[in-house]
Amino acid sequence: MYVIVQPAAGDGAEVVEPTPGVRQLMVGVGGAALSVQVPARLGGPGDAARFARGLASAALDFAQWCEQQSLGRHRLHVDGIQSSGALSSEGDA
Repeated sequence: MYVIVQPAAGDGAEVVEPTPGVRQLMVGVGGAALSVQVPARLGGPGDAARFARGLASAALDFAQWCEQQSLGRHRLHVDGIQSSGALSSEGDA
């Protein structure tokens, strides 16, 4: 099963503690939510930690790529010199 997410303003992720000592990673997009929980089995906390670290690393790589894509589409004119990476007041994109 694939779930495709196209985030909008207000969507995000957080750690919640529904009961004392029990934490979950919650991802909210639109009206839907995804909960990542610690499996109730031997080794479950370690597996959940590895998964969360891998997810965090991949998310950071993706965020950096998205920021580069966003910055690459704009240009800045400073004292007659054009450089990429920021918004243009002249509407160049």
